[in-house]
Order: sequence, then structure tokens, then C-alpha cells
Amino acid sequence: MEYQEFVSRLEELLNQLVSGDTDTARIRTATSTLNNDFYSSFTCVAALVQILSSSTHWQVRQLAAVELRKRSTKWWPKIDLNTQTAIKNQLLEVILREPHELVRHATARVISSIAKIEIPAGTWNNLPQFLYQCCQSPNAGHREVGIFVLYTLFEVIIEAFQDNLRQLFELFGAALNDPESKVVRVTTLQALGKVAEIIESDSKADVQLFRDLIPSMVNVIQQCLEEGDNDSAIKGLELFDELLLLETPLLSNHLQQLIEFVLVVSRNNQYDDSVRVMALQFLILVTNYKKAKIQKLKLVGPIIQQLMPIGAEDDPDDQDEESPSRMAFRVINSLSTKLPPQQVFPVVMENVITYVQSHDPKFRKAGMMAFAVLIEGCADYMRPKFNDLLPLVCSGLRDPETIVRRGACIALGCLAEELDQEIASNHATLLPLLFDLMNDSNTEIPKQACNALDAILEGLDDEILHYLPTLMERLLLLLDNGPNEVKTTVTAAIGSAAHAAGGEFKQYFPAVISRLLMLMTLNKNNDDVLLRGIATDTVGSVAEAVGKELIQPHVNDIMRLAIEGTQLDNARLRECSYCLFAVMARVFEEEFNVYLSTIMPQLLKSCQLEEFDPLILDAEENLSTDVDVDDDDDDDAEYAINSAIVDEKEIAAEVIGEIFENTRSNFLPYVETSISELVKLASHHSDGVRKSVVASLFCFLTTFYSMSNPVQWEAGLPVKVPVHENVQNMIKTVIPTILAIMSDEESKMVMVQLYQEFIDALKRCGPAIIADHFDPIAENILSVYEKKALCQLDNVDDDELLDEDEEAEYDALLISVASDLVATLALVLGPGFASYFKVYLPHITKYYKKSKPVSDRSMAIGCLGESTVGLKSGISEFTEQLLTLYLKALGDEAEEVRSNSAFAIGVLCEHTTIDISSQYNLILSRLYPLFTEKSVLNITDNACGAVCRMIIKCPQAIPIDQVLEVIMQTLPLKQDYEENEPVFQCIFSLFRASNSYVLNHIPEFLNIFAQVLSSSEDQLKDQTRQELIDLIKALNQQFPDIVARSPLGPFLQS
Repeated sequence: MEYQEFVSRLEELLNQLVSGDTDTARIRTATSTLNNDFYSSFTCVAALVQILSSSTHWQVRQLAAVELRKRSTKWWPKIDLNTQTAIKNQLLEVILREPHELVRHATARVISSIAKIEIPAGTWNNLPQFLYQCCQSPNAGHREVGIFVLYTLFEVIIEAFQDNLRQLFELFGAALNDPESKVVRVTTLQALGKVAEIIESDSKADVQLFRDLIPSMVNVIQQCLEEGDNDSAIKGLELFDELLLLETPLLSNHLQQLIEFVLVVSRNNQYDDSVRVMALQFLILVTNYKKAKIQKLKLVGPIIQQLMPIGAEDDPDDQDEESPSRMAFRVINSLSTKLPPQQVFPVVMENVITYVQSHDPKFRKAGMMAFAVLIEGCADYMRPKFNDLLPLVCSGLRDPETIVRRGACIALGCLAEELDQEIASNHATLLPLLFDLMNDSNTEIPKQACNALDAILEGLDDEILHYLPTLMERLLLLLDNGPNEVKTTVTAAIGSAAHAAGGEFKQYFPAVISRLLMLMTLNKNNDDVLLRGIATDTVGSVAEAVGKELIQPHVNDIMRLAIEGTQLDNARLRECSYCLFAVMARVFEEEFNVYLSTIMPQLLKSCQLEEFDPLILDAEENLSTDVDVDDDDDDDAEYAINSAIVDEKEIAAEVIGEIFENTRSNFLPYVETSISELVKLASHHSDGVRKSVVASLFCFLTTFYSMSNPVQWEAGLPVKVPVHENVQNMIKTVIPTILAIMSDEESKMVMVQLYQEFIDALKRCGPAIIADHFDPIAENILSVYEKKALCQLDNVDDDELLDEDEEAEYDALLISVASDLVATLALVLGPGFASYFKVYLPHITKYYKKSKPVSDRSMAIGCLGESTVGLKSGISEFTEQLLTLYLKALGDEAEEVRSNSAFAIGVLCEHTTIDISSQYNLILSRLYPLFTEKSVLNITDNACGAVCRMIIKCPQAIPIDQVLEVIMQTLPLKQDYEENEPVFQCIFSLFRASNSYVLNHIPEFLNIFAQVLSSSEDQLKDQTRQELIDLIKALNQQFPDIVARSPLGPFLQS
């Protein structure tokens, strides 16, 4: 085919594709012809350039540019040098005279794709200078071309401009203030976003030059807002989001002004909601990545002050639709979880109190919702204030306005999630209020009331029994007659009621199971499937409550419907089925193995699912489109993460471990594949998936250990009690994977989960699981104490450290769990852990000082006490330092701290090899006030345990008669039954020594013994219980009349 014929035929085919022809067969034929006969030859490049240059139809020119970008990279090396030069020159001419913006943009991307090859090779050196000249041209159109081509170049080859940054900044400074063209100004913003990516933190001059441009960048966004150009304003705000995420601190000097700007934008309800939402999103990112700056600049108060009126705006009917009011509450939630509660809670509550007293229901709603979102990050801080806060919620539940009652229900649900014990203790006040709301005529209120009820019931135990008849009557009535959206929350609440009631739920089982099985057949629409999923979850809760015997006749139907649910195209329903599988495995244990061959392939398939959905083809790929294509630069399809699939993976990964734990040897054929999939998911981008992987890997390890019929481990390294070969093999797979997660983990809550799982595994399996891996674990804990772990890097902002004495509750939780891990390592390593404990000690003790909150002080003393239990004699070298600390802590203003101190000083006396008997009188004088305190039940228990340990260790240093007189008034112990060990060992030793005091008070002791032995709670370890019974029998031999008068007869037959 002759060249000109080639060009003509190519243009004809392109014209056919953009003509609007709806004949798909013809379009397919044309596309096939293009690919096979034209794009398969390098001649197409020059031909497309000619068409781009000469066609009279802009759609054809645009399509020619689109195809040229795709083909030029592939064929460019095949084209001779002269033709290459001609093409480059022609493209620059074309773009300057092209009248249509879409075609100019497509052509710019052609130029950048060729420049990506040519500039590194040094064969298009005049291009940058050409573009600089365009940017400075008196012709606004040329300036638009110059800046846009620069922007597209920056997208693909920004590094080539590294040495020209100062020239660029000068150019961009003028472009941001272009007097004619908003296109120039907005494109310059986007280009600066790309330039920012290559500015190094140590390039102080470049950093400052960029910072100098920020006021002009803000002005561009403001101009767009004033002109109603929402798309451009959003692009500008997105740019500032991206700048926040960079390591180079480009925004720091202007952060306060930027926050003030986005707050002004957020407050202005004349702006489009999409713009206001984007402005509020910036505040969330600031809270996440610049929280030290927020604290230093004291911006929490001003931010909250501006957010509250936004929260009073109307919400859209669609619960999933983002809005300024909902985003404002998300910002408050972010502040509460990322910043110390001392800095957020008082400010928010001051506004909450004002708003809930307003005559305007919208303001009362805003106050209630602000309180609701505050709870997650301030739960521990607000716990002592709970009784003052609850009336606020109760008042909201009684409010005459629907939006306020709804907000109060949400707030109550949040309280129940975070402060379950406090909420449970107020059941008499709260449940009647919720019962009334369940009858509300507005369907949204029963729905939210049931949500709150669901959360409350999770924390109730026997207290539910009094309400159960009324509760179930209301719930079943709503389940039978309510709309689907109410039925979902009602069904969930039934599951929570079953969980709380336990065996007492059996009387409601027939009525409930028939309804749930019917709901598990629904599949007509999305609402049906959602309700079916909740019903599936609830069947699991009911099964666990009523037990195997009652659920057995229904198990085949339940499992059939749940398995059917996994085959429907709904990730949420599969999650619910998987959760049910885990529950049924717990209920039926090894009997569940008959379902493994059916459900395990499905669970493993979920772990392997592709979670990236291809987006609709962008404009440049759509051959008949006329939409702008600015956002795409490469030939690959773009993808979006399917969050439903991610959630499904999270549940599947967790459930696999639970099923193995309960089916044990029957599961062995699936172990290798399961472990393989879990290890692959260990580096997954989702925090939730990684948490599930951690849980399941440890579950596999501990289950293998329990299946090996192990001998009880002994503390210390090297390992004294070897583990089974299968366990050792599992250790070699699991622990390196866990350590890899540990070293690279960016999420605090994943680290918290990992540490907690490690603690449980160590206590069950002993030192063997860390024998070959202890040093990296020890180093990781130290990095957490030093605030250098990867997940703590948000605590450092431009070389500004956060206040050591004030931490967000999630930060404090990580330190607390790390301290629990230290104590557990002491337990499994024994005295050999002393050298490591010496390193950790100063980091732990710094949390005991007056400026720290009670939770921190309590954690520090508790950790040291528990570590002492494990270290035993290894604690001796720290005796003087710890004794001084504990004596001080015994006078702490917080009972919780004094209680932990009593325990800690007792175990120190017990285990140290240093003679501190000379300090016993001082210790006793500090312990004595604790025996009169009743509000914290275990404070006297720990004081008793401490004194008894001292008696056992050095009885001659104790005024025993006086001390026993006090102890006798507090026995039996009320809560901390672990302390019964030292208490009863002390009593046994005193009886063996024929101590006069105990022999003179045998009836009182027998009464204590009877209370302990007859308690419904298991207060004694088996060996101690047997020793006590042996003592009673011995006393019966010596003092039969006294024993006969006691209530101990049944135990004499043991």
C-alpha cells in the first residue's frame, strides 16, 4: 500500500470510529483492521501525525493523537532519525495552532511519551526551552500549551528537570498569577504537585522556593471558588492533600493559614458540597500526618469551633452519601483518635453542652453527634466522668425531634462499644428508654434504637434476664411487621440478646430459629441479601447460646443455606456465612469435619480473590468518545480496590484459623494450603486482613502445640522442654512471617493485635516459639518504647516531637500492650530475662510520674509487678529502685494504681534475694490504708496478698497477730482470686507452725474456708483446693467439735 493511500485509508477508518455509528459489528471490523493492517507497522506513527495535523474533524484529530501516544513508544526506535526530527517539530507546530482543547491535551501526551525516550538520550534538548518560551509568550493560548505540556512531561520524566528547579519556580511564580488564563493558573497547580515529589528535604533553598508559592496557590483555588469552577478547586485541594503526604515538609510554614483557609471554605454553604467535603478531607489528613503541628499551634479549639455549625446542617437521605455535616464529624473523630484526649475532649464537650441546650433541633443533633464521634478516642479519659455524661444522652433519647433522638441512639451505641461495663451497670435506666423508642412511628428511630440495643446487649450478662420477656416480645413484633431496614437491626439485636442470655435463651429458640431460617432464604434484591446476611450471623449467636443439643436438628438446613449463600454474588453474604462456619465449628468441634470438604475450597478461594476491579475504559481508550482524558498517562487499565472483597478476605483469613482450632486433626489436609495463603496475605495493604492473618497464624501454631500432647513448658533459654517436630516446623513458618509483619507494620492497631496474640501464644507454648528469634522481638519492643517503630512515625512532625506526657489513647494502648509483652517474656524466660529487663526498665518507669494519666501510671506499676513474677530472683538487682517506686505509688491518688502497687511490692518481697525485712514496717504502714478502701474491690485483695507474701518470706519481721487481725476482716477475697494462692499458702504455713493466733480463731477460719469452697466461682487452683481440704480434715481430727459446728461437712467426704 502506498504511503498516501495508507494515510487516507487510516483516516477513513478513524472517521468511521468517531462518526457515532452504532453498528457494533462494523466497529469491531474497523478496530480489527486498524490493529492488523495499520498499527502493526511503524509507518502508522508518521501517518497519525499527518492526520493529527491535517484532518478537518477535531474528533478524528483527537483519536489520531490517542492512538499516536499508544503506538509511538513501541515504534519510535524503528523510525529513522530524520523522520523522528520531523515528527517532533511537527508535533510542536500542531499543538500551538490546534484550536480544540481536548486535541491539544491528547497531543501534549504524545509529546511527553516521545520525550520520555528522547530527553534521557539527549536528542530533544530544545524541548524544555521551547516550552519555557511558550510559558512566557504574550499569547495566552501558547502559555496554556507550554504549561500543560510541562505538566504531562513531569508526569513521566520529572527527574530530568531536577537541575532546573529554580528556573521552574520562577516560571511557575508568574504562571500562578497569570492575568488572563485560569487554565494556566490551574495547570500550574497540578504541575507543582509533580515538582514537589522530587524536592529533597535537605534542599533547603528549593523547599523555601516552593513554600513561597503556597499563598499564590491558595489564591488560585480561591479564584476558582469565586467563579464556581468546582472541578478546578477540587484539583487544587487534592494537590494540598498530596503535599501533606510527602516526606519533605513543604507546607509546614503555612499550615495554620491552610487550615484557616479550608475551614472558611468548609463553612461557606454557598460553595458546592463536593468542594466543602474535599476541604474537610484535608483536615482529616492534617490530623493524621501533622498532629504535632496542630498541638503546637493550639488549633484544636478553633477547628472544633468551626466544625460544629457544619454538623448542624441537614444530612442527605442516602446514608452512604458524603456530606459536609458527616465529614465534619469525621474530622472530630479523627482529632479524638489521633490527639491526646486531654486536648480534644474538654473543647468538644464545651461545644456539645452548648449545642444540646439549643432551641434549634439541628444544633441539638450536632451536639449529640459530636459527642458520639468523640467517644472512640477518649473512652478511658471520659470513664471517670461517665455518670455526668450519661444524662446528656438520656435527655437526647427523650428529645421530641427525630434527628436528635437518632443522634442520641448513635451516641449510646458508641458508649456501649467503648464503655460496656459502665453502660451495663445503667441498664435499668437505658433499656426502658430504648424499649419505648422501638415503638417510634419514624422507622429510622426503631432502627437506631435496635443498633444501640445491640451494642448494649453485647455487654450484659445475667442482667438481661429481667428484661428478656419484654425484649423478645418487642423484637419479634418488629421482626414480623417492620420494614427490611428495621428488620436488619432487629435481627442483629436478637443475636446479641441470645449472646447475653446464654442458656436462658432456650425458651425463645423455637420461635426464633424458624424465623431466621426463613430469612436465610431471601435473595430477591440487595435489601433481602443484607437481611439474609444478618440472619446468618444471628443464627451463629443463637447456636452458641442454646448449645449443640438444641441446634442439632437444624444444623443441616442451616449449613445448606449458609453454603448456598457463599455461591451468591455477594461478598457481604459470604462473610456472614464464613462467620457462621466458625461458630458452628466451635459448637460442634470435630463433628464439624463433615463440612470441611465443602467449605474449605470456598474459604481458600476467597483468600485468592482478585480485589482490583478494572475501571470503565478512560476516554483515550474509548474510540468514539469526546471526553477529556487528562487523568491517564499509561496504556494500562486503571483499577479500583473492591473494598467488599477486601473485607471478605479479612473474614476468610480469620475463620480458617478458628475452624482449624476446633476441628483439629480433621483439618490437616488443608493446613499446607491454608498456611501458604495466609503467608501471602501477610503483606496485604489492608490493616484488617493483616490482623486476621496474625490471629490465624498464631492459631495454627497454638493448635499444633495443643495437639502434640505437650509436657508443661519450663521458663528459660535454651529450651528445657523440646516441642514436637510438627510444632517446630510450624514455628519455622509462622514466627518469621510474624516478625516480618512486626518490622514493617505501619498500623498501631495491627501491632496491638500482634503483641496480644504473641502474649497468648507465649503463655500457652512457652519459650520454644521464640528460641531462635528472641533478639528481633526484643529490639522491636525497644523501638516501640523509644517511639521509633514504623507505626509511630506519625508522632514526629518536622522534627517536632509530641509531648511525652500526653498521648492519644491508641498510642497509649500500644505502649500498654508492649509492656504486657515484656511481662510475658519475663514469665517464659525467667531470671535470664534480667539483662533485657534492665534495658526496658527506664522506659517503663517514665510512665509513672504525676503528669501521666492514671492509665499510664497503673500500666507501669502493673507491668513491673507482673515482670517480677516471671523474673523471680532475677529482679534482685533492681530491688532498691523498685521498692522506692512502689512505696511512692502506694500513696498515689488513684486506687487502681495503689492496688497494682500493693501487688507489685508483695511479689518484690517474695522474689528478691536482697534482705529488705528492715523495710517491712514501712511497707506495712503504707499498705494498711488499703484495707479500708472498698470502691475498688481488688485493692484489699492485693493488699492481703502482699502481706501474706511478706509473712511467708520473713515471718519474724512481721507483727503477725496484729496483721492477721486486719486480714481476717477482709477475707474471703472479693475479686482477685489469684491472690488466694499467697493467702492460703500463708494460712497453711501458719497452721503448720501452730501459730497461736490461727489456733485461737479456728471457727472464723473455717467460715472463710466454707465460703471459698462453696462459691459458684472457682476461687482456688486444684492443688491449693486439695491442700485446703487436707487441712480441714486434719483440723477435724484435732478439733472435731469445732469443725462439726461449721458448714464444712460435705468437704470432709472429699
